[in-house]
Amino acid sequence: MTVSNKTMERIMRQDSNLSPYDGFRIGGISKVLNQIGLKQRKHHIIYKVSSGEFTIPMEFTGNVMEMQLIPKEEILEELSRLREEIAVTMKWIHIGTIEVVIKATFKEGIDSEIHLSIMDRRINNLRDGCLGTMIGNLYAGKLMFDIHPRIAYNLADQDFSRVLTLHQILKEKIL
Repeated sequence: MTVSNKTMERIMRQDSNLSPYDGFRIGGISKVLNQIGLKQRKHHIIYKVSSGEFTIPMEFTGNVMEMQLIPKEEILEELSRLREEIAVTMKWIHIGTIEVVIKATFKEGIDSEIHLSIMDRRINNLRDGCLGTMIGNLYAGKLMFDIHPRIAYNLADQDFSRVLTLHQILKEKIL
């Protein structure tokens, strides 16, 4: 626990009947904070399952294409629905699982290899920035790709729009 100098002076001036081990007991920190008149901040945890559908235009089927997976606008829209006192405390988002499903929409059973990768584009080193890759074939029908990055991102990050991107390469030019 980190406290400012002013708060530390206030704590030192306070008469308390705490033992040296109260901070190590279950609920001890709360007891210490309550006794000196400080409130412990309550954590607000909000779960959100987000889904989206992206169509890849035909002119990009032979090229590398990058798609942003978590638009910052979507996060800000969700925060605007919360009560003001809760929304201002939200500084981080935690990403537990990402699931990507790919299927051909113009013809089933196309024999074409596809490469997918989910990247954190803020990291310049490609090896470190790659969170997961998959190679599959559209001939199989739907391809499903799951990763569990279990990472947190600060909403104040200037590169938030580059946080998670899906890269796809369709190996054969279909048209």
